[in-house]
Amino acid sequence: MPMTLSRCAAILKQDGVRHHVDTADGTIRAVFVTRHYRNPRGERLAIVQLDTPDDGYRCRAVIQRAFAPGPDVAATCLALCKMAADTPLVGVEYDESMESIRMVIEAVVEDGELTRLQLLSMVDRLVEAAEAWQVAINLSVPPLARGSARRARGAA
Repeated sequence: MPMTLSRCAAILKQDGVRHHVDTADGTIRAVFVTRHYRNPRGERLAIVQLDTPDDGYRCRAVIQRAFAPGPDVAATCLALCKMAADTPLVGVEYDESMESIRMVIEAVVEDGELTRLQLLSMVDRLVEAAEAWQVAINLSVPPLARGSARRARGAA
């Protein structure tokens, strides 16, 4: 039995998760305030998008444009792929057309529906991974590369 957006929305509503169902795009969006994660616009918000591709036989939780690729796309992708390898369920995708990196969790739905706990765990783990990865990225990037350190007097 395939998973539907209306079933996903009902689960989110039952758990008190504020969300918006975009029927035109066939997606649900939920916004989460974060402590460490900052989206590429610098906001402490993670926007999780839920989709049910393949006629509902997959459920996909995504943070689109999760991280800016930076000047060295390959190095950024490699660093995030290493973190994904250490984070169960969470994957990384690079979208060249949007020049962005997205975080994703997918579940196959074969002969039943995702349970409430499974769907909420997908969303929670995605936001938790964004929080943890942001901290790891900040620790691994020198301050001057982040633009947070003061420039020396007379520096351009």
